[in-house]
Amino acid sequence: MSEPTQLLDLPVDIIYLILPYLDVTSFVSLTSTCTALHQPDLAQHAPYWSSAARQTFRVPNQPVVENDGLRWQKMYRRLLTESRCFTWGNNDRMCLGHGHEQHMGSPFGRGGIGPAGRRRPILRARQHVSWPTEMENMKQLGIIADMQCGGWSTNFLTSKGGLYSVGVMDGFVASQPAKSMPERLRYPAGLPHPSERYEPASAIKQFSAGRGHVLALSDSGYIWSWSHINLPALQVKFLDVDTMVREGVSPSARGYVKKVVAGWAKSAALIVGTGIVVWHPLARSPRQPAGEEDAVLVMETAICPGTDFQRHATTFEPSSAGITIGEVLNFICLEHYIVFNTHLGKVYVARIVWDAQSKALDGVRELQLGTEGETKFATDVQGSFRSFAIFTSDGTVYTGNQDDHLQHLFHPLHQDTVKPLDRIHALQQTQVISMAFGDYHFHALHAPGYITSYGTEPKSCGSLGLGGHGDPEGRIRGLRYQGIGGDGRLVPHASLHGRRVWFEKEKQKWITFLTSGGRDPEEARERMRMLSELNVQGEVSEWVEQEGNAWEQKFGETDNAQSSDALGTYFALNITAAGWHSGSLVLVNEDKAKRINGRAYVWAQDSFPRLKLANGEEMPGEIEFSAWRNGRPQWEGKIEGY
Repeated sequence: MSEPTQLLDLPVDIIYLILPYLDVTSFVSLTSTCTALHQPDLAQHAPYWSSAARQTFRVPNQPVVENDGLRWQKMYRRLLTESRCFTWGNNDRMCLGHGHEQHMGSPFGRGGIGPAGRRRPILRARQHVSWPTEMENMKQLGIIADMQCGGWSTNFLTSKGGLYSVGVMDGFVASQPAKSMPERLRYPAGLPHPSERYEPASAIKQFSAGRGHVLALSDSGYIWSWSHINLPALQVKFLDVDTMVREGVSPSARGYVKKVVAGWAKSAALIVGTGIVVWHPLARSPRQPAGEEDAVLVMETAICPGTDFQRHATTFEPSSAGITIGEVLNFICLEHYIVFNTHLGKVYVARIVWDAQSKALDGVRELQLGTEGETKFATDVQGSFRSFAIFTSDGTVYTGNQDDHLQHLFHPLHQDTVKPLDRIHALQQTQVISMAFGDYHFHALHAPGYITSYGTEPKSCGSLGLGGHGDPEGRIRGLRYQGIGGDGRLVPHASLHGRRVWFEKEKQKWITFLTSGGRDPEEARERMRMLSELNVQGEVSEWVEQEGNAWEQKFGETDNAQSSDALGTYFALNITAAGWHSGSLVLVNEDKAKRINGRAYVWAQDSFPRLKLANGEEMPGEIEFSAWRNGRPQWEGKIEGY
């Protein structure tokens, strides 16, 4: 009689086929039984952990790190207890979800006289928040899987598939009251919110926040649209496009909705067998009874030519243009353009034409990447409003805007006037996995879990998340302000390595201390005055950046104090931005955060930095010259003036 086959005798391909059928407990038990099964290729199997994280917590996929099994494994372990939501920027219509802060009223002003002549406290919304601040009343919602900023709102998806929102959906509609606490986004009568019970028609698997509306895709394929926080959703149906609405539909079946995108002024969806479909956002009237209308049949749509191809589809024949263009992997909906990338590594653009005479997507043009002689393979596109980013397989990240970099595709210009896509030095080969764009600012999320900021803060609103809102601590981070309360623009030096968003409150106290002169303000006075010079400000802010990024090493956190998965104290999972505000879903290691907070004022002996500047000039002072932790950056030839 033949010997029974042992598990380890099976080809590894067979073991990989078994893994998807195991729950997490069984998977961990299996890969812990022996050394052979505990090899990283198995124990950190990327398809398994990414699927487990997305199915359990509904977190969106991130194509750039799709094959990073260790990252997905760490995310799965920590999402259960450590996710926190932070926001910053302009708090118009209470879109940051920070509620109010207490101030003491004037004895004769608003608030009046209290008992025994005491001033009454006044509650008022914080208008500008320049340091990331944790949102209030979020823990009661459960595990947050995704968060996205709208024009005047911040929106959340929970692991149960429920959507919530703060602020207002559309800031141009005066009848929409602002919500400072998370509000459920409701459905028509008869459909439960996922926090009550599971219903595949209302449990959301993917959503998108636009300027003034939210689109969502349910587990069973329903498309829902909200334009008001207080009013139920409308189901989106199409007159001339078929969609599959039931569970268990194959992702390659005709009518399967793969993704929805809420754009600046349009809604869009990627539908198998049809392609990218664009329509005008739906709106429910506040005067309309809640139960009067559950669904809207969209009569006017525009379909992007050549976007219907699917590599694994067998039930329909794609167009010849679709075969040439390739399968759409991702797409974005800008103010006037649809931009998408395909499995062939190319990026295409279609112009949205929407007027009384025509509602269409005007042609499809390829957007060339790289310079002459370069071959670039695009892996992802991201963006909103007027700005976008393109990722390539070699780690290059291009950024651009529709006016400078897309318009010429449809209105040919002389070749000398066509602007190439931007390649910001700090974004190249630095493990950028996602980008988020507001009106004038943008952020990059890097795989090690940190965020960098770029662009401009309108009216010093704090949208870059670097601190200061017009005060000196903003200047020491590299912001140059145009007058009191004016716009804040980052110094050119910041484009070399970026300026990180910090979450530790101790760092905020530290930079405030430095900008007041450090341990000896009188000794530092002349050096502080030099910050008005552009290059001095750039170099000092870079020195501060290096010190702040090395905070745990600087103040005694050693390797044995690291968490078992070696993630940082604050590990950003996503980044989002819109209008003048931003937000991030962050894993917070509470034990490490408490240790840092427990070492308050360890920086009390720090001096305002004294540097030997790149031009050879020595900053005045009596203290020793400040050493560069990571070496002085080589600005020569990269920054104007060097």
